[in-house]
This record gives sequence, structure tokens and C-alpha cells, in this order.
Amino acid sequence: MGGCLGKEPKTEEELLRKHYSVYAKHLLPLEEKCLFNRLVDPPYSEADVLAKPIILIAGQYSTGKTTFIKALLNGYEYPGMRIAVEMATDNFTAILRENRDYPGSSMINSTEHPFHALRSAFGNNFLQRFRSACVTDNEQKTDILDDITIIDTPGTLDGAADERNYNFAEAMGWFARRASLIIIFFDVNKMGVSTEMKNVLDNIQGNEEKIRFVFNKADTISEKDLAGSFAGLRHNLAKSMPTPEVPEVYVTSLTSLKHEYNTDNPEYIEWFTKDKNKLLEDIKRLRSNKCARKNLILDKRARMVKNHAYVIRELRVEKEKLLGLFKRQLKPADKDDLVEKVPGIYTKVQKQLQSSPEEFISVTSLQGKLKDFDLHTLPKINLKNVDAPFEKIQEELRKLASVKLDTPLY
Repeated sequence: MGGCLGKEPKTEEELLRKHYSVYAKHLLPLEEKCLFNRLVDPPYSEADVLAKPIILIAGQYSTGKTTFIKALLNGYEYPGMRIAVEMATDNFTAILRENRDYPGSSMINSTEHPFHALRSAFGNNFLQRFRSACVTDNEQKTDILDDITIIDTPGTLDGAADERNYNFAEAMGWFARRASLIIIFFDVNKMGVSTEMKNVLDNIQGNEEKIRFVFNKADTISEKDLAGSFAGLRHNLAKSMPTPEVPEVYVTSLTSLKHEYNTDNPEYIEWFTKDKNKLLEDIKRLRSNKCARKNLILDKRARMVKNHAYVIRELRVEKEKLLGLFKRQLKPADKDDLVEKVPGIYTKVQKQLQSSPEEFISVTSLQGKLKDFDLHTLPKINLKNVDAPFEKIQEELRKLASVKLDTPLY
């Protein structure tokens, strides 16, 4: 097959390891050069690539996230699960098939799992809010955890969000970049988009094709109120999303996977059933074609890294303009001016590369990181050293996508 593939892989594990070798050889050095690993996201590890596909469950508090997970597990309550009207889930919980227990946040220390970069990314404060829920082969009858890992997350808040002692929105972004499917719940009884949810939507920018919005508990209000609530949610999402397109919203009730609803209206039953089936089909497809999902994630990451490298190059050009011939140090006002130029730089690079806004990291996230960064150390970037590895990893990913396997991994 040529390139860096060497001997053609025969199993999913071999193919996924090839994915990581392609990443490590061609993309990782560029990430380090353009500060992507420092300003955006820690490097991928082999465990990230080998890991089962991840479903990230997000949403405002008491919207039915954990109840849906229980339904996916055929009624099984994972260790530590708590369902209540008030905010009940205050941890990031990785629910996975594992025949040993990892107390507290100790799974982060395991290099066999894709979570060990969380420590360097968010520090010890975040570790107090991360736990694993290991479900053994004998505990749960459904086989869904044989193929995927589910991440349950705390409900988003409004004013009280300031009380978190870690950056919740950036943590959500970390998981979103590694997830293969992101399901975001809203409750028909509270269609508003909280301040913290707006920050989350901004930080998960670039993952729009993975996002599924669910307008849950649709059978708990009158038909007249549902129409108004649905229109209100779409309006609020349009104002809150960093991109103009609002993804499709699934309107249904996910208390269980059965098609049983608190309404006699056949049109609404058909609507709720159709949308529930579409979501379940998304999950079903996730359980197959695992290598294709990893290929997509690495392809998206490569595009984001390339665009980020162009942005950093332009930022350095602007820095040099501010310094001039005799000025050696940036003044505080100069640094503020540079950070304020980032949105304009994004627009310039998007036009130059004809890239989609979805292929860039959040503007506000980058601006926040740059405020605490020594802008004198912005690297000098040769665009040939950006385009060449990008084209190479694109070529190798295309080859990997065409590989026919003999033996599945899971």
C-alpha cells in the first residue's frame, strides 16, 4: 500500500495502530510547532485512537440525560447513578465495560484508557469531578458497552456556573473532540439556552456533524405548547450557535426506548417515534465502522491544526508590525490589540484557504488562552512546513479508509 502503512493491516486493532502512527509521524510535529497542543488540545495518544467510540451526553440539568443512559443500558443503573428533579449529576462519568474497578479518578492514571491527558489539560481540580463507572460482563444484560463508551456530564447552569473550580466548557470541548457522537438534551418545559450552555456550544465548535439535539419529554406538554416551545428552542439555538446553521432537533421522549408516549394524537406519536428511531439508528451506526469514525476524527483534527497554524503565522506577522524596528517588547496595550485581531485573522485565513468556520477552534477560546500566553514566543511558521504534512496525512488517511479487514477488534 505504500506510504507509512507498511504491511497492510488485517484487523481493526492493526488498522487503528496505523492511524496513530500516521498521526504521530505527520500531524503531531506540526501540532507542537504551531502551539496547538498548548493553546488548543493535548496530543492524541495511542489509547485515544484504540479506544471504543465515545458518546458524549450533554445538556442542561434535569433534561433526562441520565435517564436515557439507563434506557440504553436496558434499565441497568450504572454504579453511582442518581436521577432526580434537581441537578443530580455533578461529575463527568465514563461508563464502560471493564472487569475491574477504578476508584475515584484513578482511571486517569491508566495509559490503557483515553483519559490520562485530562490531568495535564485541566489540573487536579477537574480530577475531583471525573470518575469511571465500570460495568462487568456479568452485571448488565445489554451489549452496548461492548462497542462504545458513554460519557455522562453535569447539567449546565446559569449564574452558579461561576462556582465551578475548573473550566467546564473547555472540558466539554476536550471530550467533544474525542467523541464520535454528541447528544445534547433540552427539556420542552425549559427551552432557554443557559449562559454555560452557550459557552459549551462555543467550545465544541468544529464538531457540528457529530451533534444531535434532543428536545426531550415532548409528550409532557400540550400539543399547542409543544409547537411554541419547539419554535422557541430553534430560535434560541440560532442565537447561541457559533455557526449560522442550526443542526436538526429530534423531538421525542427518551424515558425508555419503547414507543410509548403520553399522547393519543397519531401524528405526534409518529413524529416522536420517527425522531427516536433516527437517534437510535445514529447510535447503531456508531457501533459499526469504528475505524471510519476514527478516520473522520483525525481528518477533522488535521484540518483544525492546519488552520490554527495559519492563524498563528498571521498573528506573528501582526506582532512584528507592532514591534517595528526599534521596539523590543510588547506593551500591555499591544498584547490586548493582538488578541483583539484574532477574529479578523480568522476571517482572512478562512478566505485564503476557503475553509469552513467549523474547521477552526473557538475564537473566544483562543483569545482567552492568548491573554495568558507570552506572545513574544509566537513561532515563525513556514507555510510549506504546514501544507506538506497536512497533504501527507490526508493521503495516508485516504489509504487507511480503503483498507478491507478480516477480523473485527471488538
